[in-house]
Amino acid sequence: MATAATPAPAVADAPAAPAGGKKRIMIGAFAGLLLGGAVGGFVIAPKMGHAPEAVVEAEPAEPTGPISVHEIENLVVNPASTNGARFLLVTTAIVVKDASAAEELAARDAEIRDRIVDLLSGRTIEELGDPARREALKTDLAAAIGALFPEGVVKRVLLPQFVIQ
Repeated sequence: MATAATPAPAVADAPAAPAGGKKRIMIGAFAGLLLGGAVGGFVIAPKMGHAPEAVVEAEPAEPTGPISVHEIENLVVNPASTNGARFLLVTTAIVVKDASAAEELAARDAEIRDRIVDLLSGRTIEELGDPARREALKTDLAAAIGALFPEGVVKRVLLPQFVIQ
């Protein structure tokens, strides 16, 4: 005996997308960029090795002997005119006259960080990304940090990590 097929129930329309869907997509995209930058900077870049010798610029000659350095690692700064959409990840190495000066810089680390953030956040992406301006930027950082200490304490500033996203 054949049974009559029952008609399939009507499929209900899918519920409308929740409000704020675009906001979630933007937040997800931003989080993805941050995660990608972090993975690239901390995982992939160290495995890539050093630049070829022909590309590496020689540092100015320094007197022989041990040098003292105060390092501020992984400082994140939002450059000017980016509305928080771009950032700079920077490590600053401050070469000082001796070990006691390095200890003094370590004790005043918060003040130094504040000076670095103030100076870098006042620069645009174009200014920060221009390799021709990098030495002037180091000089400006050395002057801003050096103003906190007696003359001759801060010898120079190096930027061993400088990543713009």
